[in-house]
Amino acid sequence: MNMNEYEKYKIQITQNMQTIYFWLKNNGFSEHQIKLLRKNPKSFKVNGSFCNIKQKLEIGDTLEVLKNPQKASEIPLCDGEVEILYEDDEYLIVNKPHLLACIPTRSHISDNLGGRICNYMKTRQENFVLRIVNRLDKDTAGIVVVAKDIKSYNNLKSLDKTYYALCEGTFEQKSFTIDKPILTISANGINEMRRVISDKGKQAITHATVLKEFQNYSLLKVKLETGRTHQIRVHLSSEGHPLLGDSLYSENTSQKSHTFLLLKEVSFFHYKTGKKISIEVPFPNDWYEYIK
Repeated sequence: MNMNEYEKYKIQITQNMQTIYFWLKNNGFSEHQIKLLRKNPKSFKVNGSFCNIKQKLEIGDTLEVLKNPQKASEIPLCDGEVEILYEDDEYLIVNKPHLLACIPTRSHISDNLGGRICNYMKTRQENFVLRIVNRLDKDTAGIVVVAKDIKSYNNLKSLDKTYYALCEGTFEQKSFTIDKPILTISANGINEMRRVISDKGKQAITHATVLKEFQNYSLLKVKLETGRTHQIRVHLSSEGHPLLGDSLYSENTSQKSHTFLLLKEVSFFHYKTGKKISIEVPFPNDWYEYIK
């Protein structure tokens, strides 16, 4: 039988007549988290017994707080493989292949990364809520970080990401910055998929370094200062160097099976341990025919 997961805390210091509510406030829980916890009658235990948020705490008490007070994500489960790169009680980090959507949409119900992850977690965490920290486009491959509970999600303050891209053409400058605002186009209140460079858009800054050049395309390492949808694709296309396989932003008719963009390196500091978590994935197999 699956059991709800609780985070255990040993109460070391209390203020006079301190309740669970004030302890939560003093220990990094947001009002949103506390509101969710209030709604579930099994959110708190003190010394093994269920109690409400007004329960007073004493030094030496063991407080248990439900990790996921929300109802489990109602996402159709998918049987596909999940390539796990790292896992602990707070985070699950996986490697997403090209052509797999991160979340279910009308055209990607039968197979998507979110459904695969929920399927993997169904026997591990009864009320698992899917919280993807960094979504990737369907065509983009690479590292996806998932927070296993709301506190882990809220405490992941900074995710350092390094993308690799194969794009058309070669470059005179081997290191450059693109600073061009990106506008989301809407029609009748519905956003179109394609984004454009426009003074009316939001600021977008991309830093790129040329790692290797071939006859008519280049391998770049890319860092984002801002995080706009399709930012790398829009910026490189605006410079005349669209990504290989990018059917949305390239006029090249010899399209590949997918866009050649990879989130290859990710790092962050774990909020509990203070340890730096650094993850890197290899290039997908079909990249090697271009970069060998």
